[in-house]
Amino acid sequence: MTAAKYEATYFSNVIGLPLSYEPVEVKRSCFTNKAFNHSISKNNKIVLSLSSNSFGIYEKPSEAIQTSIEYVESSSTLEVISIEKSSDKVSIADADIVVSGGRGLKGPENWYLIEDLASVLGAATACSKPVSDLGWRPHSEHVGQTGKPVASNLYIAVGVSGAIQHLAGINSSKIKVVINNDPEAPFFKAADYGIVGDAFEVIPELTSKLKALKEV
Repeated sequence: MTAAKYEATYFSNVIGLPLSYEPVEVKRSCFTNKAFNHSISKNNKIVLSLSSNSFGIYEKPSEAIQTSIEYVESSSTLEVISIEKSSDKVSIADADIVVSGGRGLKGPENWYLIEDLASVLGAATACSKPVSDLGWRPHSEHVGQTGKPVASNLYIAVGVSGAIQHLAGINSSKIKVVINNDPEAPFFKAADYGIVGDAFEVIPELTSKLKALKEV
């Protein structure tokens, strides 16, 4: 603040007073005294802050000159750019129902199938590790041994093959349902109910039927 007021150059961690004045050159400590450098300024107005224990105590102090320094109020202001509303989505940890998607959805552009079904059921959305690794979904939605554990009343897996790590993470869920077009997918052995079919046909039909039931 003082240097700015007097349009002076500021040097911190000084361990050696000016070696020259045209231009001003001082010795400074850097990297916690692991190195030193010589800083130069063409401005003949300088403000220094000294590194601790850089100079010994003189037996006879020099004559002090007292002066007052005017306090300058900072003109900087804090501006609020935006306020983001917290998500209304159901969290995986608190959800009674979880709808999870795997690579069988073929891309992030098809994730609306999971979102639509979850919305009708009031469920949380989740994904397999490969899906989060591919960047289709955030890692916060990754369910499995290396992700979030799920202990929901109902777990619906869409296009998830059923790797051991994924199954370990959902082991505490009461009812497990899998929808997959591969009848040999490992998930079918761990599921309570299974549908062998194309998710792009099954999920829209299931979502539509559930919406109709809610409207009755």
